[in-house]
Amino acid sequence: MSHALIQKVLPKQAEALMSGTAKVTTYESTGGKTTRKFAQHNLSLLPAIKAGSVIHDNCAGSGTVSRLILEQQPDVKIYATDIDQPFLDVLSEDAVKNSWPVETSNQRSEKTNFENDFFDYDITNIGVIFWTGAGLDGVKEVYRTLKPGGTAVLNCWKSITWMLPIMLVHKQFRGEIPFPAPPVNWTDGQQLKKVILDAGFREEKLRLESQEVESVIPEGEFRAWAEKTWAYLAGIGGWHEVDAERWDEEVDRLAEVLKEQSGTTVEGGYVSMKASQWIAVVEK
Repeated sequence: MSHALIQKVLPKQAEALMSGTAKVTTYESTGGKTTRKFAQHNLSLLPAIKAGSVIHDNCAGSGTVSRLILEQQPDVKIYATDIDQPFLDVLSEDAVKNSWPVETSNQRSEKTNFENDFFDYDITNIGVIFWTGAGLDGVKEVYRTLKPGGTAVLNCWKSITWMLPIMLVHKQFRGEIPFPAPPVNWTDGQQLKKVILDAGFREEKLRLESQEVESVIPEGEFRAWAEKTWAYLAGIGGWHEVDAERWDEEVDRLAEVLKEQSGTTVEGGYVSMKASQWIAVVEK
């Protein structure tokens, strides 16, 4: 059978890293470390959150934004939404265990059940790029549910050192079936600005900037990091028969290619890879 044959199920190696709560652990130990740095920075751009604020942790995942907010201001009410239930389960369990003022629900960002003018803040961490309408449908919902005078924070990837290596390994092992290109280019920040203005926000109330961080991994843990990253991201290109057969070769090659990238530095026993974001802070 052709190695290019696309599989409908995960290879067993990926399944072990992507089933149930393992998916949460896999994400949080790879890309999640970077997006946490994004969230920390983005919250620092806001004035201190006032007691009694009602907040939407939009595309919450396992609650990175909620957890960071509660470290600063515990006297708030947070509604955390996502469509990936294992992530919400982790947040919900921790919220109950710690008596956090966090209510979780499985909802699409483009169509929620919240009332108009409901939130003081709507904070999304790497969510808009997944929304329908090239991001616009979800941003319209952010605008609808935000109170006049309320603040939204939205961000998107600017550059990711590990994305090109994923595509190169895809091509090497899976043949000529192209790795799907993103339907919209977010890398220059213009799409983020466009959907925010198209949703009804005003340009004079918009602050747009970028930030770069580094994902730092001990060299001894780097191969495991590469394997988890392959498990999480390689499925974008469809799982192929070859992936189960040559999994270890793919992961070894990914680790090798990652270290060759211009955004990667290997020194002092650590591998550091650059990643950057565009951030929009906008008031309704």
